[in-house]
Amino acid sequence: MMRKFWSIAITTVLLMACASLPRYTAPFAEVDHNGDGVIEWQEFKTHYPDSDAKAFLEADHKKNGEITPDEWQFFVETQGP
Repeated sequence: MMRKFWSIAITTVLLMACASLPRYTAPFAEVDHNGDGVIEWQEFKTHYPDSDAKAFLEADHKKNGEITPDEWQFFVETQGP
């Protein structure tokens, strides 16, 4: 009985944690605040204030400090459920 309780409790905690993760679904142009055709760290952080640098670096495939429209589209499409 305790095993079932702990299984349910852990599953609930994990689901709540996943639900609180930021979802990166905004259109590219909405995040590219200055309209220069790339998303820089400050624009990303302004649009997603609860995010961290790990997400930005994951989206920045070229690792040049800028996210292009193609990089953003790939990042958005490959996020987990």
